[in-house]
Amino acid sequence: MIFKAFVVASLACASFAAPATDSADAPRCNVSSAIIETVGSTLPAPEYTPSFVGLGVGTQNYTCAASGTYTNVGALAEIFDISCLYGQPGFDDLTSVISLLWNAAPPVVTPSEIIAFGEKYDLSFVLGEHYFVVNPVTGSGLNPKWDFTSHAFAGNPDAYVVGSKVDDVPAVTGASDIDWLYLKNLTGSLANEIYRIETRGGQPPASCTPGSNNITVKYTSLYWFTGGEF
Repeated sequence: MIFKAFVVASLACASFAAPATDSADAPRCNVSSAIIETVGSTLPAPEYTPSFVGLGVGTQNYTCAASGTYTNVGALAEIFDISCLYGQPGFDDLTSVISLLWNAAPPVVTPSEIIAFGEKYDLSFVLGEHYFVVNPVTGSGLNPKWDFTSHAFAGNPDAYVVGSKVDDVPAVTGASDIDWLYLKNLTGSLANEIYRIETRGGQPPASCTPGSNNITVKYTSLYWFTGGEF
């Protein structure tokens, strides 16, 4: 219990320290003039201005293929508002610092528990959830979804975006970190573009035994959202 509280407190401190308020009414810092730093990668420049920047804390999910290697089958993460930390000392180190805490947490501590503990103190630092859904256009395959309908814009059914990957590059930070991504809107009104950068962790072991259980690998990242109607 003490460790859980410590993790939540650390995340809360890394987020905008505001008086407790409902997420939908929370003041958020304007990041429209922010620069999405993709130096060292070949990800394309944004076509729209930034709307939100979130800290993702969660897991990448894998299944063992017949070839004896892991295949990604989605992700589950909570997204925390860090817009008011942009340009402040320590912003560039957020994913590294939180990754250390997240990886030190016992397996019983889940992203959902982090968000539940955080809500006891302040709803405003929670943006929403990230998970995968069946492609809403083709009806087959999985696509990533960022869903703010229960927190940042509670009750607004349009506050989500399902993304379609346009580009991915190896993480600038090293081979142990999952790729950096650039995605465009497939459906939803939350954003026109999504960037996953400054990733930490998330990569599976190099090999596995076919038929073995699925695994989850902890990761953190920055998620930038541009454009949209919010």
